[in-house]
Amino acid sequence: YRKCGMLVLPPFSTAKALTWCDTHATRLEISGARQIIPELAADEDALWLPDVAQARNPRLLKALRRQLELLGVPIHEQTEATGWRCNGTLVTGIHTNHGMLHAGNYIVTSGAWSRQLLGKHALNLDIRPIRGQMLLFKTVPGTLRSIILKEGIYLIPRLDGHILAGSTLEDVGFDKTTTEEARAMLHAQATGILPLLKEAPVVQHWSGLRPGSPDNIPTIGRHPQLENLYINSGHFRYGVTMAPASAEILASLILGRPQALDISPYRWQAGRK
Repeated sequence: YRKCGMLVLPPFSTAKALTWCDTHATRLEISGARQIIPELAADEDALWLPDVAQARNPRLLKALRRQLELLGVPIHEQTEATGWRCNGTLVTGIHTNHGMLHAGNYIVTSGAWSRQLLGKHALNLDIRPIRGQMLLFKTVPGTLRSIILKEGIYLIPRLDGHILAGSTLEDVGFDKTTTEEARAMLHAQATGILPLLKEAPVVQHWSGLRPGSPDNIPTIGRHPQLENLYINSGHFRYGVTMAPASAEILASLILGRPQALDISPYRWQAGRK
């Protein structure tokens, strides 16, 4: 990861921000926006979090894969899970297009596709795809050095000069197509925050499907009826941020270790909606 800081532009609640940062031991400063980023369209009071960092998701995934390989964990690529074999309260195997796979415990980490993978075993699990469209601008390296956040729109600078602008929140099922309406909206928002982007070419426009859940609270826990089936899903926009703590919760649950926090909000409940 790389520490770059984040500037939050209004509107925002200063009191709530101060309380949150104090609770989580996070540095926060009230600053003029252009004192941090002179190229902004407007100079106004802003929240500056100097210790916020960013990670490149593809690189993080490569590192995770490499660590798993070093630990001897087998990875089955291009293998579709198609169904569950159960015996009473135990999962005894999972059907795939390459045959049956067996394990002592099974963990569903399928994001927006979690309900589809679980089938009838999903019960009332409420995880659904939410489309997010993004734009990628190309600028000279160093044009923007810190993350900007304004009313759900963010600009994230990369060291190579690319600036990521996102994102939409669209409840459209498993449709990953991009739209001209979203492109225009994101471009207008991004250039309205940082006018120099008007001269920067858009080199990519794409979308992804996030696992939406009620109140953005993920489900991390054991199945209500199948004692060796677990889930870690529904993190919405916060998957990378919450991943370490989520993995710790699930590992402690499987291994019977004490939890470091109250995990009741994350339990997999048969009646959860």
